[in-house]
Amino acid sequence: MRRAARILVVDDEPAIRALVTRALQSAKYEVISMNDGAAGLDPATTAEMPFDLIVTNNHMPHMSGAEMIAELRRHFPGQSILHLDDLSLPQSPALPADIPNLYKPFSVDLLLSEVERLLSRRR
Repeated sequence: MRRAARILVVDDEPAIRALVTRALQSAKYEVISMNDGAAGLDPATTAEMPFDLIVTNNHMPHMSGAEMIAELRRHFPGQSILHLDDLSLPQSPALPADIPNLYKPFSVDLLLSEVERLLSRRR
């Protein structure tokens, strides 16, 4: 029996973080959520078992998603990441080409489809 994929969700918007977390848990993923990049970086770099996917927003206090992604890639070059972006905010800095954007507002179905697509690339 294969273990549930471990996913770290990092978003400073409580409603978005809760929505993404609940959707992923309902799909039987193991989910840990954090409210900013600095808080998310700690479990991402110190967990005994690595995360299969990190879902992050960009515009957050303390450490942006782009800064967190750069730091993660320094430690784990192949880390799968899904970037959540808000079209109503200034454009996020350029991210590596292999990191897909999911634009808010998004449907739960689209979120789960993109998560499964990214996880299937790791199998």
